[in-house]
Amino acid sequence: MIAQLALALLCLVAAWMPLVCLSLLKGWSWSRTLCSWRLTFPTLSFSSHRHREISSESVSRPRLTATTFSGQCCTHPHHEQECSELNEDDVKVLVSHIDETDGGPPWKLMMERSTPTLTYQAWYRDPQLGPTQYRTRTVFENASPELLRNFFWDDEFRPQWDNTLIHFQTLRVCPKTGSMTVHWIRKLPLFCSDREYVITRRIWESDSGYYCLTKGTPYPPLPRSKRPRRVDHYFSSWHIKSVKPRNGEQHKMASEVLLFHHEDIGLPREVVKMGVRAGMWSLVKRLHLGLQTYQMAKENDGSPSNYALMANITTRIKN
Repeated sequence: MIAQLALALLCLVAAWMPLVCLSLLKGWSWSRTLCSWRLTFPTLSFSSHRHREISSESVSRPRLTATTFSGQCCTHPHHEQECSELNEDDVKVLVSHIDETDGGPPWKLMMERSTPTLTYQAWYRDPQLGPTQYRTRTVFENASPELLRNFFWDDEFRPQWDNTLIHFQTLRVCPKTGSMTVHWIRKLPLFCSDREYVITRRIWESDSGYYCLTKGTPYPPLPRSKRPRRVDHYFSSWHIKSVKPRNGEQHKMASEVLLFHHEDIGLPREVVKMGVRAGMWSLVKRLHLGLQTYQMAKENDGSPSNYALMANITTRIKN
């Protein structure tokens, strides 16, 4: 999801820093072409599929392996607590972040950027314990909440704009609540080891929009190994709602995505923040390009993917 905008870049910054210092000591010339890269988000998919690029720029991809969807289905349709590891308490946590009633330190503005069809703001804060927390607000012009909900959930499409995925598997789904447990491994640049995630996710719906929750979860059937390194501390959740378009035209639409994200990937806070400042905006623009391509694809072919179908299974809550 948008949750992982900076992760690959953060590890890249940490990996390149010793080389930069060494180059200065030895008087090497630092070539811009040596430092060129392209990083995107993690991804999941029900099945393997062919990749299509959304730009003409050449990109080297890691070898992708996929496991065809064979995840367990929930067998307790009348017991929601057994059908999903996420519940309304998790929604309350997200709401407390949105309302700024979570008792955490104040947010500090990190960046503000915009284009004619995109507005982006990012904040951060450092709690006493745990990793840096990030908050972003993105307004997409000419995009509905439903389009964004499906786009961020649609892992069959995501490989078209994500070149860090090397393995994905769906472990468990619940046809009653729409919740999913997924496993994926991301290839990080250079000397950084791969990162492994087991994530549970689910969507709630209210009159004010969609609450999309994802967080790390234990999964005993999938044993832990030394490599890749598993990320246990992971929280990435967002709220999607309709807002007035920037130009005020009534026949147009716009949507706001308010994201809260924190995870511990084993890097110092300041290195993480350096990476976010350096590359977040370029990654957001690539995400936006992916959304535009996704929107055009759905206008030409209305058939939803399995993931988009799961995104349509939501739990109704009161505002």
